[in-house]
Amino acid sequence: MTPSEERPPPRGEEAWKAAKAAIAKRNEAAYARGREERAARDAAMRKRSLAAERRERDSLPSQPTPRSDERPR
Repeated sequence: MTPSEERPPPRGEEAWKAAKAAIAKRNEAAYARGREERAARDAAMRKRSLAAERRERDSLPSQPTPRSDERPR
């Protein structure tokens, strides 16, 4: 017999602790996926925002330059 066959499945508090550990592991994996997805969404939003700001800045009119024959006031 192998060691895993010799030992019966956990029961009682040991089973509860094993289930709790499994749930914690799944939760951490879900949190990690969520953090990655959020980072990707935030990066895409920043990229779109910067592009919009750049387009807006490029479309602003330029200030007129003073003519050389005019005196400064």
